[in-house]
Amino acid sequence: MRSDVLVIGGGLAGLAAACELADAGLRPTLVEKRPFLGGRAYSFMDRRHGWMVDNGQHVFLACCTEYVRFLKRLRVQDKTKLQPRLYLPVMDKLTGRSVLRALRAPPPLHLVVPFLRFRPLSMGEKLVAMYALWRLHTLDRARHWDLDGISFGEWLRAHGQGRHIIQNFWDLIVRATLNEEVDRVSADLAVMVFQEGLLWRRETSAIGYARVGLSELAEAARGYLETKGGVVVTDRGVREVVVRHGQVVGAALEDGQYVGAVAVICAVPPDALLSILPPSLQDEPFFARFRRIEFSPIVNVHLWYEGPVMKGEMVAFLNSPMQWAFNKSRMWGLEGPVQYVDISLSAAHQWVHWPGRQLQEVMVKEMMAFFPRARATNVMAALVIKQPKATFTPRPGIRALRPGPHTPVRGLFLAGDWTATDWPATMESAVRSGLQAAHACLAAMRGEVGYTAELQEQRKTRGTYRL
Repeated sequence: MRSDVLVIGGGLAGLAAACELADAGLRPTLVEKRPFLGGRAYSFMDRRHGWMVDNGQHVFLACCTEYVRFLKRLRVQDKTKLQPRLYLPVMDKLTGRSVLRALRAPPPLHLVVPFLRFRPLSMGEKLVAMYALWRLHTLDRARHWDLDGISFGEWLRAHGQGRHIIQNFWDLIVRATLNEEVDRVSADLAVMVFQEGLLWRRETSAIGYARVGLSELAEAARGYLETKGGVVVTDRGVREVVVRHGQVVGAALEDGQYVGAVAVICAVPPDALLSILPPSLQDEPFFARFRRIEFSPIVNVHLWYEGPVMKGEMVAFLNSPMQWAFNKSRMWGLEGPVQYVDISLSAAHQWVHWPGRQLQEVMVKEMMAFFPRARATNVMAALVIKQPKATFTPRPGIRALRPGPHTPVRGLFLAGDWTATDWPATMESAVRSGLQAAHACLAAMRGEVGYTAELQEQRKTRGTYRL
């Protein structure tokens, strides 16, 4: 079998790359080893109980412009919801309920009044935190490349932020967006999150989410590609990328079939990438550095109650093992008495090793502590999903480890939220990386005679193929 471009990986990065190539007139072949698309943002039917379940709660912000544009391209934006402006209830065991919200004032004043009402911090602590927020608002990242060499915790302490402020404000946002604690996060990426997501424009911090299972959004890409002549193959993994004389020529699938291609885009995590490269390339310095990329876990505890226990769509927590709770019944518009709640734990280094039943018991007790109705409502079913390698760890120095789309191998390009997109591991980063890889591939094919001639010859002789 031959293909214009082979895309390995059916996550958001691979889907975005394939769709971009298809829109440019190519006929890509996308291969995904699992029987479904979506990568680490997927849903499945829990056969024990008959309910649709997301592997984890994935949200996006209004600043995720490429992800939103990708939803529009697939015509599934109507299956998501985006707040007009940020509205996030925060429940603290010690001080009660507060709300982080954005007003219509010019930035960064749009956050000032709501922040002054943020109960977990004293007035003095709020003023100290606002000083750091102002410094973040005015900081020019382009002139401070040294920020990637220090942790955000170091930066915060250098700007007067004490332990209580960090635990009750900064860590609340950092954990959710970067999937790590402030002392394990590059200050550069943390600054980017606050600037793009909160401080520069009042609309960008609005939270969005899918109103359907995540796989339903991803599967729309299958039809999009097939209508443009592309091929989507699932449940068939790649055994090895085939390289001859420094030029990629295709890939061997796990079932023994060979797919020839003028170019290959690998849109898989770094450890998976190394496993499918030829052994001769795995120790090349360009690729070998990927072994130094670490991963951070996410754990989700899914609970189904016999009746309603929480009203809003989502809540963040302080001074509790719980971090976020999402009312999936309301978010998905589910009818009936059963309420589906998804508890999401980021940077879950502690919880990822706990037995599922014990973890479930802890979270059920925490729900009782915050929601009185949960004390009198039975849990019908529960499901714990652990993702030990949910995202790359954005530790200090990560910039030097993240590659761009180009590689030393001619015709081989990289995509994935872990590549150099200037974003942390998010759905936005995944889509951006796919677009970058597609653009790099197209530029190479248009600019080099060898690419163009080989592509034209393949189209003359290939005919119709089917996997």
